[in-house]
Amino acid sequence: MKPMLSPVFMLVLAETEKGALWYFKQMDAAGMAVAVVLLICSFIGWGAMIQKWSDIHEHRRRNHAFERRLRDEPAVVALNFPRGSNLGPYEFLVAEAVSAVQRHKGRLVRPADVTLCMGHVENAVQRGVARTMVKYEDKMVLLSSLVSGGPFLGLLGTVWGVMVTFGALTEKASIAQLAPGVCGALVTTTLGLLVAIPATFGYNYLLTQVKIMTTELENFASSLADRVELELEGEARRNFEAAQEREQLRRAAQAAQPTAAAPVAAPVSEAPPAALPGWEDAQ
Repeated sequence: MKPMLSPVFMLVLAETEKGALWYFKQMDAAGMAVAVVLLICSFIGWGAMIQKWSDIHEHRRRNHAFERRLRDEPAVVALNFPRGSNLGPYEFLVAEAVSAVQRHKGRLVRPADVTLCMGHVENAVQRGVARTMVKYEDKMVLLSSLVSGGPFLGLLGTVWGVMVTFGALTEKASIAQLAPGVCGALVTTTLGLLVAIPATFGYNYLLTQVKIMTTELENFASSLADRVELELEGEARRNFEAAQEREQLRRAAQAAQPTAAAPVAAPVSEAPPAALPGWEDAQ
């Protein structure tokens, strides 16, 4: 089985009636410069597509692994992410959410405190989603430029070569004199198409994968915010109940303290002590 080669190399190595190199020899200096640029663009395009595919594969692997780990974690807000560590997309979102929660640590007692904290958490998660989407779309602009710019660059070389060829014609010019120059000029258009066609297929495939990963990222961010809110409500409720218990103990201690003897007076009915507000009534 013959190894697969880049279309550009297949063009160079292809055997024609006069040999592939014959067409390149008919090009002028400007055409050769355009051909070299297109060959460089071909290498850059293939390298970008391979690197982007590798990045997508690595992001998905880390996201799925972290998602499985997160299911076994009892509390998301208790996770710790060392600074400077290489975090995956999902890990980065959780780290941003945990950082926002830490700024409100110890101040979650009432439902209003949870609402305030969740506003900061949602803003942090949204910023994390935006920064992650920028990473997802890395190299896509380069591939888009190769798709749209490759044919135009090749066409520029062709137009220039044809212009030079016709400009050098004499009154007694024949097709035999015209053909080599035109053939050499058309090489750049062929190279431009060979740059753009693989980049088009690669760009469309990678763009589809980026859209899928973006949707998965937004779904994860939504579920993360819901889980953090539930954990914060539970923590605030426990803090509220602990504060109520401390208040009851304080009142009981005050009631048990001995008081100085006072003149006996007529008994007066005392109103019962006011009940402490419940969690739903606390604001």
